[in-house]
Amino acid sequence: MRIKNWNHFIKQNLIFLFGFQLVIGQGLTVLSPPAHIKSVLFYAHEQTASLPIVQLNEQITLTFDDLNADDSTYYYTIERYDADWNKSALFKAEYMEGYDDLRIQNISYAVGTLQSYIHYSLTLPNAQTRIKKSGNYMLNIWDANRTLVLQRRFVVVQNTAAVGVRVQRSQRLEDIQTHQSAQFSVSLEGLNVRLPEKQIKIFLVQNQRWQSWRSAGTATYNLNNKLEFNYKPETLFAAGNEYFFFDTQDIRSGGGNVAYVRRDDLFVSVLTPQWVRSGRPYTYAPDINGDFRINTFQGANPHTESDYSKVVFSLFAEDFLFDGQHYVVGDFNQHNKAEENKLTYNPDTGRFEVELVLKQGIYNYKFASQDNEGTPYDNLISGNYWPTENNYWVLVFYRPLGARCDELIAVGNANSKDIGL
Repeated sequence: MRIKNWNHFIKQNLIFLFGFQLVIGQGLTVLSPPAHIKSVLFYAHEQTASLPIVQLNEQITLTFDDLNADDSTYYYTIERYDADWNKSALFKAEYMEGYDDLRIQNISYAVGTLQSYIHYSLTLPNAQTRIKKSGNYMLNIWDANRTLVLQRRFVVVQNTAAVGVRVQRSQRLEDIQTHQSAQFSVSLEGLNVRLPEKQIKIFLVQNQRWQSWRSAGTATYNLNNKLEFNYKPETLFAAGNEYFFFDTQDIRSGGGNVAYVRRDDLFVSVLTPQWVRSGRPYTYAPDINGDFRINTFQGANPHTESDYSKVVFSLFAEDFLFDGQHYVVGDFNQHNKAEENKLTYNPDTGRFEVELVLKQGIYNYKFASQDNEGTPYDNLISGNYWPTENNYWVLVFYRPLGARCDELIAVGNANSKDIGL
């Protein structure tokens, strides 16, 4: 069955939103950096497909490229937030040793690339800055004019509780084929929790998308100081579909899903055109849940020897697509919908297309939509299929009685590849 009408699709596939719009709408917005700031990575240990979650005193690294390559000066500051991402009432000295608002010192220049750029790197904690309390944090990057150019959320955990997570199919017949439910239990043994409904706050994230952040609400029940969360509407997620991918590690000839490469001022990697997948049978394809990896076959150091290419994305047009706006999204742009990654219709090819400048590597991406009023429909094109492989994170916050801040006391994780039927 092919989709001809936008409103018909919404009615048939997104009816579940009627009851849970408030819950779904709690996701966090993400600042889009200016066009010259590219390839932002924020990771612990090494580049992995995970949220920026670190243990207290564990190192985390931010890297990015400035395509202006004009020796700009950038500074960093750190702000602390409560469990629900409201600014904390703590003074900076209460959550940080040393000081911030310092210049990023670790810079290096691109080598042997068509696209000039400067690579910036910052590791925390460092000799000047150390975080001493668990919780939610925002890393802010400012230019010399004190203009905010980049923000990244991260969380610091100090484990004093245990959380077990599993993924199930929905119990609701209307979305049993399209949704996944994160089930979990939290053991509070050893903690002085007298009012769990007030002292404990729990949030969930699907894959690495901050926009999917949501509260788990109150426990289904509390038994022997163990909170159980079973089949709650707040923990029900649209399953989506596996991500598309492409490989530009060999920038001259391209890799997987690169149809061909041509030379302009930069190399141009033209990707294989994609189809609307909603309404078609689900097909498993391994992915990295929207993440990306920077790498090159033309050099030894991927940070400074990876070049940039113009990557052309395209989607075969269908009638209902003309009723909305569509974007190419992934972790490489924090799943933001902006003019630079918006698809436009090309009548010569019969496809929606967009061209983005991206660094060499392996990328996951998908097509996300919104209607003309700005309401998002992120799985309109991909569809929702319960077997889709997704990663779920559960973050448990605790506020002792009389305390002025929330502490992150446990982080749990589960993957839907082991989904229970």
